[in-house]
Amino acid sequence: MPDFPSFDRRLFLASAAAMMPAVGMAQTGDRVVYRDPHAPIGERVRDLLGRMTLEEKAAQMRCMWLTKYQILDGGQFSPAKAQTVLAQGIGQIGSPGDTIGTPRSSKDYYRSPEETVDLVNAIQRHLTLHTRLGIPALCHEETAHGLKARDTTIFPIPPGLGSTWDLDLVEQAFAVAGREARLRGATVALSPVVDLARDPRYGRVEEFFGEDPWHVAHMGIAAVRGQQGHSRPLGKDKVFVTLKHFVHGAPQGGLNTAPADMSERTLREAFLVPFERIIRETDPAVIMPSYNELEGVPSHANVELLQHTGRERLGFKGAYFSDYGGVTNLVSDHRMAANNDDGAVLAITAGVDAEMPDGQAYARIPELVRSGRLSEAQIDRSVARILALKFEAGLFENPYIDKALAVHRVNTPTDIRLARTVAQKSIVLLKNDGVLPLDRHAPLKLAVIGPNAAEALLGGYSGVNARSIGILDGIRAAAGAGMTIGYAEGVRIVEPDPSGQHSNVRPLHFVDPAANVARIAEAVALAARSDMILLVVGDAPEITRESVARFAAGDRSTLGLFGDQDALVEAMIATGKPIVAVLINGRPLAVTRLAEKANALIEGWYLGQEGGHALADVVFGAINPGGKLAVTIPHGVGELPDFYDQHPSARLRAYVEGGPKPLFAFGHGLSYTSFAVSAPRLVNPQIAVGDTAVLDVDVANTGARAGDEVVQIYIRDDVSSVPRPVLELRAFQRVTLRQGETRTLRFALPPDALAFWNIAMNFVVEPGTFTIFAGPASDMLKSTRLTVI
Repeated sequence: MPDFPSFDRRLFLASAAAMMPAVGMAQTGDRVVYRDPHAPIGERVRDLLGRMTLEEKAAQMRCMWLTKYQILDGGQFSPAKAQTVLAQGIGQIGSPGDTIGTPRSSKDYYRSPEETVDLVNAIQRHLTLHTRLGIPALCHEETAHGLKARDTTIFPIPPGLGSTWDLDLVEQAFAVAGREARLRGATVALSPVVDLARDPRYGRVEEFFGEDPWHVAHMGIAAVRGQQGHSRPLGKDKVFVTLKHFVHGAPQGGLNTAPADMSERTLREAFLVPFERIIRETDPAVIMPSYNELEGVPSHANVELLQHTGRERLGFKGAYFSDYGGVTNLVSDHRMAANNDDGAVLAITAGVDAEMPDGQAYARIPELVRSGRLSEAQIDRSVARILALKFEAGLFENPYIDKALAVHRVNTPTDIRLARTVAQKSIVLLKNDGVLPLDRHAPLKLAVIGPNAAEALLGGYSGVNARSIGILDGIRAAAGAGMTIGYAEGVRIVEPDPSGQHSNVRPLHFVDPAANVARIAEAVALAARSDMILLVVGDAPEITRESVARFAAGDRSTLGLFGDQDALVEAMIATGKPIVAVLINGRPLAVTRLAEKANALIEGWYLGQEGGHALADVVFGAINPGGKLAVTIPHGVGELPDFYDQHPSARLRAYVEGGPKPLFAFGHGLSYTSFAVSAPRLVNPQIAVGDTAVLDVDVANTGARAGDEVVQIYIRDDVSSVPRPVLELRAFQRVTLRQGETRTLRFALPPDALAFWNIAMNFVVEPGTFTIFAGPASDMLKSTRLTVI
C-alpha cells in the first residue's frame, strides 16, 4: 500500500472497501481492472469507459466551479446538495481555493488552507464513496508565478521571471508552485503562459515571459519541468501543466479577446514556436485554447488549429481544456453559434475535451449524441484522455490531501529565500549615472515617494500572503541607523478599496485630481528637506490585467505613466534632488522623461512577496543587479510594433518625429560592474546542412566587483528565399563572474536553430551564409560569419 499519512490512509481504506466490486457495478466475473493500480493505464481507461453511461461520460467533460454549482451550505460542503449536483460525478473542480460566489467578505477572496483541504477532501470523499463508479475529480489551480491561493509563495510575475534569463532558477520557482498546488489538492496547473508579449498595450502581457519565441520556449520548458517533472508518469509532488493560450497572438488594438490577424508564416515563425518546442521536449498534459479568433476562426472551434496544427504537426498528445467561458463565448462573443448546443458541437468537433469553468454547454452532450449531432466515439476519445490523467495522478488510489502538510510545507523558509533570490535576479537596472548603489550606513535623508512605494503589489493571478514586503518596508529594514527614511504617497494611480489595498478583481475607481495635487505638494515638501528621492511609480493592478468586462478593463491605448504620475515626476525633477526611479509594473512603460532625467532607473515589475527586500538589496548594493529585459521598451505607443526581431523592411524608414529606436532594447540591463563579451569564435566556420554549429564566447568581468552577465547569441540569415528577421535569439546563458574573472562559454546551434519556413513552407536550412552574433544585449553585438554548404 502507498505510504500515505495516517489521515489519508483511513480515507483510502474506506474508499477502497466501499468500491470493491462495487454496488451497482456490472458483474462480469472478471476483476475490476480500473481498480487495479498495477494494470496499465490504457487498460484501466478502457475498462472504466466500458462501464460508464453517456451521462457519466458527459460529466467527466465538465467542470464544477462554486460560483455556478452550489454544493455549499453556509460555506460548508453539503452532502445533500452534492447528491443532486454530483449524481453523475464530475470531471474536475475549478480553483477550490477561491471563494467567488460564496457568502464571504469581498476582500476574503481565498479560503484558508484548512478550509481548502476540508472542501477538497469532502468533494473527493463524496465522489469516491457516493457515486456509482467512484471516479475522483481533477482539481485545477492557477500557478502563473506561484499558487494563486492564501499563504502560498509568490514569485515575480512572468515578465520578471523572464528577465532573470536563468532557466534553473525559473524551474525551481515553478517546482515550488507545483508542490504547493499539489499539497492543496490540485492535480492540474493552469500555467505556463507561453504567449508572446508583442503588444504592450495588452493587459495580459503581465502573464507573459517576453517577446522572443526562443526565449519564451525555454522559459516555458523550465516552467513545465518544474511543475510536471522531467518525465512522466506524474510524481506525487507534481501537477499536470496547461500550456496557455493556443494561440493569443497579438490581438487587434491590444484588446483582450480581439481577433489575432496574422499570416500562416508569422504564426509558424513566431507564435507557435514555444508550443512546438515545449510539446517536443516535455510532453505537456493539457493545452488551453485562446478566446480570440486566429486566422478568422475562434480557437475553441478551430479544427485546423487544434487537430491539424496541434496534434498532427506539433505532436500534442494530451487533452484540450477550454478557457473559462471559451465554449459559451462562441455564442455570446463570436456569434458563431446560435445557442450552447451549437457551441458544444463546434468545440467538441474541434477537439476541446473539457469545458470550464462550469460545463454549461457540455451539459447537453447526452442529448446531442442521442440526436445524432455528436457521436459517442467523439465523447469516448475526450473522456479517455481525462480518465488517463486521473489514473496517472494516482487519484483512484488516493484522492485525498493532508491538512498538516498543506499548511506546513507551503511557504517554508526555503521557499521564501528562493522568492527573494528570484526577485533579486529579475530586477533590471536600466540606467545608472553612478548614484547606485547607495551606502546604507551613510547619514542620508532619503525620501521614498510614489504610489507604489508602500503597498506590496503582486500583480495578476497572485495569491495573498501576509508576509509580502513592499518597497518602503524593505528599504526601512535594510537602511542603517544613520539613514533617515521619509515617505509620501505622491499621487494615487487609482483609488484603493476601503482597506487601502489594490486588486485586479475590482472595478477601476478614478482619483480626485485635487486630492492628488495635495499629495504632490506633500511629496515636494518631503523632497525639499531630503538629500535624495527614491521615486516608486508604475502600474496598479486595476489598469494592467486580463480585461474581463467593460467595468474591469485592463488594456491601454497609451503606454505612459497612468493618471497624475507624470505630474509627480515633473515635480520631483523640479526639486533638483538626485532621483532613483523604480518601476513596479506589469507591462513595458514608455517612461521617456524618467529615462532622461532620473539618475538611475530600475525596472522591477511586480516582484512577488519578497519584492521590498530584493529591491533594497539592489539599491544598497548587497546584490549586484544582473537582470535583462525580455521585452523591448518603446518611446511611445506610436512606435508599435516594436519587438526586436522584425523583418528587414520593417525599419527602413523613419517617422517624421524621428527614430524608430527603442527607449531600451531587448536584452538590455546594466550592472554595478562592467563586462567584456568577445565576438563569437566558430569551431568550424563552414558546416554542412544538417550539422550543428559550435561556437565559443569569452566573457570577462572587467569591473570592481562580482556580478552576473547574460551572454546572448543571435543569428541572421544573410540571404534567404523569403525575408527573415534581422536578428533571432538562439541561445543564452547567465553567468556569475568574480572581479577580474574570464570564462569561455560554449554554445551549440543545432540544425533547427538555423532552419526556417522557406518559400514553399517547408522547414529547412538553406545553404548560404549566416551572421552569428554575441553580446550582452540585442543592440550591443559582435559578429562572425558562418557558411552552410
